[in-house]
Amino acid sequence: MKTLKLHNGVEIPQIGLGTYPLFGNVLSKTLLHAYDYGYRLFDTADNYYNEEDLGYGLTELYKLYGDVRKDLFLVTKISDELYRQGNITPGANRGIYFWKNSPYMKDLNSCHNIVYKKVEDSLRFMKTDYIDLLLMHRPYPDFFEEIWYEMEMLYKEGKVRAIGVCSCYERHLDRLLQSGSIVPMVNQIETSPLNTKQDLIRYYESKGVKIMVYSPLQSLKFKGETEYHNYLKVLSLKYTKNMGQIVLRYNIQRGLIPIPKSTNPERLYANIKIYDFELSNEEMMRIASFNKNLQYLPESKGCPGF
Repeated sequence: MKTLKLHNGVEIPQIGLGTYPLFGNVLSKTLLHAYDYGYRLFDTADNYYNEEDLGYGLTELYKLYGDVRKDLFLVTKISDELYRQGNITPGANRGIYFWKNSPYMKDLNSCHNIVYKKVEDSLRFMKTDYIDLLLMHRPYPDFFEEIWYEMEMLYKEGKVRAIGVCSCYERHLDRLLQSGSIVPMVNQIETSPLNTKQDLIRYYESKGVKIMVYSPLQSLKFKGETEYHNYLKVLSLKYTKNMGQIVLRYNIQRGLIPIPKSTNPERLYANIKIYDFELSNEEMMRIASFNKNLQYLPESKGCPGF
């Protein structure tokens, strides 16, 4: 597995597996297939409600392959949702924490206590004593800097190897650069050939921040983009790859970290078989030319602080 180096020296696999919304045996089987095919990065979040299932899947993985925790790169996120045992409906408890009027945020220690409790739960659920990458799931405006401060403390204590953010724009990074002592290592966002976000990516990269891409294949669902799909088909024929592999290769050559999700073994295998061909500069530019700033997921509605 090829890796990129974060600005703190930690190496991160350049492609990983998203686990939302996978649970139970489906997640365990997918995890085993993915590991067998070469995946080493696995992405989850406290409000996916599947960290515990992921932990059981990892236990099965260790039984088959031995103690391979050091070879894995586990990513999870801190959200403002309340974890309730047995609740597997993401979003059901959204908005519980990290708002100035929340009954849970009554004193100066509230943010510290909640962040640390969430991380302790994540460690326990995933049956590990450290997290490779901890992300703030959204830029929560009322406690943005406070959450980041607690994440810095967790990083300094060694409970997490790297810290970062999700769905953040330039102004969010500027706030952290002014208030914090550690520059985020990663920003996880949605980007695609139809929504390149090149200025945003260039800005974050200028500060040493790597870009992780969630739902990297969503652009294939824009059925009306005929010219875009036709060009991907041309490249598919040329390289004997499917359209998803072309898009993932485009991500890789941009220096990004895509985390596609699939439970289909054949598709899982195909998504990681993208290192045996290379798009030309002209092809990269042609793919990027289809940019229309099309945002598949409405981050501005679902994420606070935008």
